[in-house]
Amino acid sequence: MKKVYLILLICCILLIGVLIYVQIERYQTVENGENDPLENLDSIKVYVTDEPQSEPVEVETELPDTELETEPVEEVTTAPETEEVFEPNLDFNVLWDTNPDVCAWIEIPGMVVDYPVLQSPKGNDNKYLKTDLNGNYYVGGSLFTQETYNNRDFNDRVTVIYGHWMPNGSLFGDIQRIYSDPETFMSHSDIKIYLPDEVRHYTVFAAVPFESIHITATYDFTSDYWYKSFFKRVADVRSLYSCFNEEAFPEIGDRVIILSTCLNGDNKERYLVMAVN
Repeated sequence: MKKVYLILLICCILLIGVLIYVQIERYQTVENGENDPLENLDSIKVYVTDEPQSEPVEVETELPDTELETEPVEEVTTAPETEEVFEPNLDFNVLWDTNPDVCAWIEIPGMVVDYPVLQSPKGNDNKYLKTDLNGNYYVGGSLFTQETYNNRDFNDRVTVIYGHWMPNGSLFGDIQRIYSDPETFMSHSDIKIYLPDEVRHYTVFAAVPFESIHITATYDFTSDYWYKSFFKRVADVRSLYSCFNEEAFPEIGDRVIILSTCLNGDNKERYLVMAVN
């Protein structure tokens, strides 16, 4: 009987060892960039290029043969009109052909953050915690929102985008380094969110370590009281890793996105980057 227990114990130890080895291999693969599903995203980031163009129409007019006497007209100077810059959106049909769960695309100019944002329907909120864009297992998962707490259209008062802190800096692996420094915090204050029918620009107003709670389950952001209370609490955070743009803090009616990832150095807290539209 003792031999059976001993054999079972040895088998358990071997199984644990194999699992640990597999996990180490997976993390090393991510670290070395081997078979990284995030490498070929440029192939599906296709822009809609049908820029509206309005060319002046030339109208030919015949002048009479006789010269008419005309009085000199004073030249009136007007301020030049500001031209509206056309900003092409992404072709979401291409994205949906790859995965219909894509609800948005996030881009932070000057950073590696340039990824699709996914949302799994039917209550499977954490599907993309360990699933890549193509539906395969990936230790880094994908950037995602949760269907239970947020709509796909980013029109909620607060939308939380979850992403892993990756050791190679991919996904949300670099946001703590960038946004905990006052200089780089301000130089990366613009976050672009591509949606099927528009491109939105959000301005970063806070980056803070925060307790590991489910924010949208804890705070009812449909209430003005809880909306204001949460951001007041954010403003009160004091840490070496926190930075603020007090002039950009949200007001009632503003839409906010929160990038949520692990706090590097303390797995009991989260690191949050917040931006307002």
